[in-house]
Amino acid sequence: MNGASASLPAPARSAPECPTSSDARRCARQGRAAWLWRFGVLSYFAVLAHCAVFLRLAHWQSPLGNAYLLAVFATYPALYLAPVLALLLGVNRLISLSGPARWCRRPMPAVVAAAVLGTTAVQLLLYADAVVFRMFGYHLNGFVWNLLLTDGGIESLGASASTEQSLALAALGFLLLQGVLALAAGPGSVGPADRRQPRRRLAVAGLVLLPLSSVFERLTFCISEQTGYRPVVADSGVFPFYMALHWKELGRALGFPDARDRLALGDVDHGDLSYPLAPLPPLPESPRHNIVWLVAESLRADALDPEIMPATWAFAGSASRFLEHRSGGDGTRMGMFSMFYGLPGNYWFPFLEARRGPLLVDALQAAGYQLGLYTSARFSYPEFDRTLFAAVPTSALHERQPGLEGWENDRRNVGELLRFIDERDGSRPFMAFMFFESPHARYFFPDESIIRRPFLDDFDYATLDEARDMPLVRNRYLNACHHLDGQLARVLDGLRQRGLLDSTVVVITGDHGEEFMEHGRWGHNSAFTEQQLRVPLVIHAPGRDPEVVDRLTSHLDLPPTLLGLLGVHAPTEGWCLGNDLFGPSVRSDCLVADWDDIGLLDAEAKVVLPMRQGDFTDPRVTRADDETPEEGEALRLLEVRRPRLVELFSELRRFQR
Repeated sequence: MNGASASLPAPARSAPECPTSSDARRCARQGRAAWLWRFGVLSYFAVLAHCAVFLRLAHWQSPLGNAYLLAVFATYPALYLAPVLALLLGVNRLISLSGPARWCRRPMPAVVAAAVLGTTAVQLLLYADAVVFRMFGYHLNGFVWNLLLTDGGIESLGASASTEQSLALAALGFLLLQGVLALAAGPGSVGPADRRQPRRRLAVAGLVLLPLSSVFERLTFCISEQTGYRPVVADSGVFPFYMALHWKELGRALGFPDARDRLALGDVDHGDLSYPLAPLPPLPESPRHNIVWLVAESLRADALDPEIMPATWAFAGSASRFLEHRSGGDGTRMGMFSMFYGLPGNYWFPFLEARRGPLLVDALQAAGYQLGLYTSARFSYPEFDRTLFAAVPTSALHERQPGLEGWENDRRNVGELLRFIDERDGSRPFMAFMFFESPHARYFFPDESIIRRPFLDDFDYATLDEARDMPLVRNRYLNACHHLDGQLARVLDGLRQRGLLDSTVVVITGDHGEEFMEHGRWGHNSAFTEQQLRVPLVIHAPGRDPEVVDRLTSHLDLPPTLLGLLGVHAPTEGWCLGNDLFGPSVRSDCLVADWDDIGLLDAEAKVVLPMRQGDFTDPRVTRADDETPEEGEALRLLEVRRPRLVELFSELRRFQR
């Protein structure tokens, strides 16, 4: 018995050694695939936990809206990881055609390294998106990609070395996390159990539930967009890279009412330009006033204050000061575009593509004006060299000097601007333009400009605590505005000393405002709040008495106003949507824009129309002070403005073929 027992065969191993040749390669491929599935499941839960931050940014308004949010929350981590894992599974299959048999027992190190690095990149991208969305209210969208890819874009953020260090630490942390998950996924053994790995209960449940969740959230969004169901549509932008599924003709065929039909809103086409519809008459021989146009980055209206900006405040007392002035947008591109063209910001894109400058600059050059244009940023970022000054010789464009802080470039460029005035041809008029960078984050200033303490010494965007740090950040901003005031004073004093004020139109304003969490955001480019839109406007016009104007005005009004001061009073319908501020017309509302939205604001309310692929959907209504009205009041405010909204879309298409 003992001898017979000793001769019994050993139990079969659950993971036999792989044979050689083609079977070994297939066995190795299956082992690597099994490891990738295990690693993918672990990474999914890591990304799921990471995406929980976006749930805190949602509105949670209704049971259907909440179910939609949870479905997106469950589905999108898998979609974020899918490109990395799908690519590696494909590569794994290719490797099996020629890979050596010795990789039978574990996944290839190259596959492991690629999986860890790829999923780390996903985590880091989501982390960066969450930081941007939490602080500024938008995801990594076209604006951010433009920032990254345009020459001088990253520098415009003014990020400090500590920000880069924090991002590096975050990247290292995600790399370590994914490395731990790679170890937790276990060895790449290839026995029968591994061949069943993708079909185990968890994988089966995931492969069934995730597609069902995706179908549910897609259909829910389609129907909600078609019917205008706000709790779903309003939260569709909470998660980054959300791919909306639009219904349109199919929805109409099935009998669903179209929210856009109910609003009677048309599409805006970004096709070929038809600008201008009629040419401007030439500038008359007299008056040929000089123009000094001074624009400060992020200068909000309440910064023009006797304590913060005493020199500019004193100058405003001898000029026309506009109390209710609004930028044409909540960002530099749209604000500056509206200021020079007199058109809303949705036209920025076709004008940029066509490299078409504004009619105002054309008229000045045709009249022989000498141009001296200065910026403490870059003319390539934003792309003023392809829009505002597309037809201006590059010799007239003077940028910042690399290596200097914003306030240092402001000081340097003011000196250069005054030198241009001194060295010009005195027999010809001139236009001098200056874009100041001091009030741009990180809000640059020297020690002698400090009027508010304490202030935040160092900026670390990744670790900034808004509740704790925002008062200190605001003090930095006010100190920077005080420095700006000193540089504006240098220009104004220079004009006085040269006896030029009586023959020069002086414009002082901001490209847009700046918010400091008054409505949950910091900075600009995130919302049409008063803090981001309302800017100071001071116009000194030779021969005009001082005045304070408290009616609604817009950046769109500046081109016809300047041309009016130069003697051109042609109808504006053929080339802009603004009014002469010193003429008889009074506006009842303003148009504002950003990369994705068009807004209509008046004394009572704001209506914001998100602009996605040429469509306008999901109108958002607030009161003029940015407070959210009750649903009934919101419907009333929207209904009253329906005829104006229909007219608005005609205006937005006026200069496009």
